[in-house]
Amino acid sequence: MRRVFKELLIVLLALPAILVGLFVLYEVMGMAVNHTASAYQTKNAIKLLNTELSSVEIIDSYTETGNTSGTGNHVDMLTAIIFKTDASLPEIEGLIDQNYGLNEWYCWVEELEKVVAFWEKDPNFHPYVSEMEVPDDLRHTYLLYINNSAPFVGNIEGH
Repeated sequence: MRRVFKELLIVLLALPAILVGLFVLYEVMGMAVNHTASAYQTKNAIKLLNTELSSVEIIDSYTETGNTSGTGNHVDMLTAIIFKTDASLPEIEGLIDQNYGLNEWYCWVEELEKVVAFWEKDPNFHPYVSEMEVPDDLRHTYLLYINNSAPFVGNIEGH
């Protein structure tokens, strides 16, 4: 009886450490899945541009996983792609709308010249632009922006 009590006491004392360990493992696994999903989102967007638009040149891409807006406790997957193409803006918008659903906040495409003009006035407006290669010649150059919720949206990385 004394041995059973001793083993039970050991299990009860170890239980908090086991539960904390499981929670940490869950959060780390969530971070890994979120980063993988972000990279996959960027890869798929580049593939879409390359296969569906004429004469596309991908200049640069940027991927971020975390709380990109600074509001709330959530994890986003941000993809920004600078690319050149002979396609018109309405043609690009149609393609992006069909595949991602255009809206003003989470998914948009814009002429890079306009984005850079906003960014030069207020670098906080598009902070990821400073991380990207911006070509000197901005003609026929666009920025695709996609920001979706991550699979583990409540992960610690979003706090």
